[in-house]
Amino acid sequence: MSKIKYFPLIKTRDSEIRCFLNLPTDLKQEILPIYELTKSRKTKKVPDGDIYRRMKSISEIQGDSPFILDLTMDDRYINTQIRQLLSPQHGFSEWKYFIFDIFSNLNIIPMIHIVEDEDSGFPELRKFVENASKKKPNLAVRIPHDLSPEEFDTYLSPIKDTLHKDCKVYVFLDGEYVRREAENDITGLAGSFTESCAELQRVFNDGQIEKISMLGSSFPTNPAQAGGDDAEGEFPVYEEEIYKLIQENYPDIGYGDYVSINTEQVEIRGARFVPRIDVFQDDGRSFVYKRYRQKDGGYPKCARRVKEDGYHYKEIPSCWASKEIALASANNASGLSPSFWISVRMNYYIHKILDLRSTT
Repeated sequence: MSKIKYFPLIKTRDSEIRCFLNLPTDLKQEILPIYELTKSRKTKKVPDGDIYRRMKSISEIQGDSPFILDLTMDDRYINTQIRQLLSPQHGFSEWKYFIFDIFSNLNIIPMIHIVEDEDSGFPELRKFVENASKKKPNLAVRIPHDLSPEEFDTYLSPIKDTLHKDCKVYVFLDGEYVRREAENDITGLAGSFTESCAELQRVFNDGQIEKISMLGSSFPTNPAQAGGDDAEGEFPVYEEEIYKLIQENYPDIGYGDYVSINTEQVEIRGARFVPRIDVFQDDGRSFVYKRYRQKDGGYPKCARRVKEDGYHYKEIPSCWASKEIALASANNASGLSPSFWISVRMNYYIHKILDLRSTT
């Protein structure tokens, strides 16, 4: 796992899955993804969605490569199947059966779920960790980046106390949507991550932590508003700056984010969207966008304007996103939905993030 440079967290929706299906194999080897399992698209036969369809997609992407499997708690994407897996009864028996029996062929690093309504002392969590850590060399846990020292003890001591000696934990400090905090006090925000790193080292015994990584997203809810122009503009993002500030005090911190997805996003339907292509910049601190309504040229014009902008956009030969931008610029776009172009944005973004991690 020493080659891992990036810990992307994605929900298993169509756009995210499409992005990862189109990543080259050599890049996948530098990534340890966290898949937040969501229901599939609703159909007449499956009105509540089906998580097994999403697991099939993950299997196609990962093969025998390791990945972290989490479960969504987002009301927009949860269903009865996921709620059953989140049940703490009998040491999270449904979650264990799902990982160790149904999908035993996959190289899953299970996420530990801390359920607030468990009895004092988290007995079911303890049972899960004790059992799972005997079967797996690694587990993972995802916690808020700004817990108090008392909360670190409350939530993580049950993990520390029951973890098998041959198992280590990936710990993800999650800031979720960090844009407002970063705009107001980015130094203070980074400081809270750094303080949490110190708390983790206090709580866990030596050798119990495999890696501590940050998570967060500052991709804006309204990019055109953030960029200040309707058709073309640029807006800042802050993940890279936060990461650098944390590294000043904790150089071993891992880098993770939501792969340019806004965690508070509102799904756009029908004619409400304006076609837009977003391009992540080399320094990791901003996006440039091209945005044209259907009557003004739509995605093909966006793509042509991206390709004409040689200062902000560099074509990457091995990148699926670059190929899709080229196709669209020639009026042969493979997709004309916002979901498709989110996939393109994410795909290009991952290439650029791994370039950054290779040079810093």
